[in-house]
Amino acid sequence: NLALAAAPIEVGPLLREDLFARLNTSILTSATLTTRTGFEYLRARLGLEPLALEEGGHSFEMEEAVVASPFDFETQALLAVPTDLGSPQEPGDGFQEATAKLALDVAQMTGGGLFVLFTSHRALRRVAELIREGEGGGERFPLFVQGEGTRGRLLQGFVESGRGILLGTSSFWEGVDVPGNPLRGLLIQKLPFQVPTEPIVAARMEAMQARGEDPFWRYSLPEAALRLKQGFGRLIRTQEDRGVVLVLDNRIRALLWTCDDGAVVLDRIYP
Repeated sequence: NLALAAAPIEVGPLLREDLFARLNTSILTSATLTTRTGFEYLRARLGLEPLALEEGGHSFEMEEAVVASPFDFETQALLAVPTDLGSPQEPGDGFQEATAKLALDVAQMTGGGLFVLFTSHRALRRVAELIREGEGGGERFPLFVQGEGTRGRLLQGFVESGRGILLGTSSFWEGVDVPGNPLRGLLIQKLPFQVPTEPIVAARMEAMQARGEDPFWRYSLPEAALRLKQGFGRLIRTQEDRGVVLVLDNRIRALLWTCDDGAVVLDRIYP
C-alpha cells in the first residue's frame, strides 16, 4: 500500500484566518508559552505577528501577561550540569553507559524516585539494558520503561513503589503529574532539539532560510527551550515538592554562556 501525507509548513496563516478571525475572543494559556520571557516566538508560530496582521487587514486587540510561578525554585530545586561526562554526539556506547551509571548513582542518593527523560527510543532501550545489568539496578530500584506498559500503568507502578526509576521519551516530557515524594529527581539526557532531517522540520528550516532567517536561532533553539521547560516542570508540581534536575548534555554549558545568560534555554525557570 502507498500512503501520501501532507502537512502545512506554517500553521500560522491557517490559524489566523480560519480560527482567530472567526472568534470574538480567544484565550491562550500554558506554562510554556514564552521564550526570552516574551511572546515573540509564539506570535510568529500562530500567525499573530504585527506585520502579518497588518498585511492581512486584521486589527486584533491582543493582551499578554506573564504570571509569576507560585514555586520557589531556588529553594525547592537544584539544577546541576555534570562536567565530566562525554559528549552525547560521540560515537559508541559511552554516553549511554554514563547515563545508566549516573542514574544509579543518583538513585542511590535519593532512594529512587527518579525520572530519566530521553529524546531517542534507542537510547532509552540501551540505558534500560545497562541499568538492569548494573549492580542492584533491577533489584533495589524497580525499573519502569516506556514501551513495556501503558503510560498510566507505568506511572501507577512508579508512584506505588516510591523508589522506582522511570525511563521515558516524548510523551513523558509533558502532561505527567507526579506530585509529592514519589518523584525526587529528574535526569534529562539530551537537550530536546528536533531531528533536523524529519520532513516537516527540514521543510520549515528550508523555508526560513529562503526568507533569510537563521533556522537555528529562530526555530530550533526556541522549540528546544520550550520543550526543556516542559521536562523541567515534571519535578516541581506543588509548593512542598523538593528535588534535583541533572542535565547531562554538555552543550547546555555553551548555550548558557552565549544566550542572554541562559534566558533562551532555561527561560528563567531557574535563574
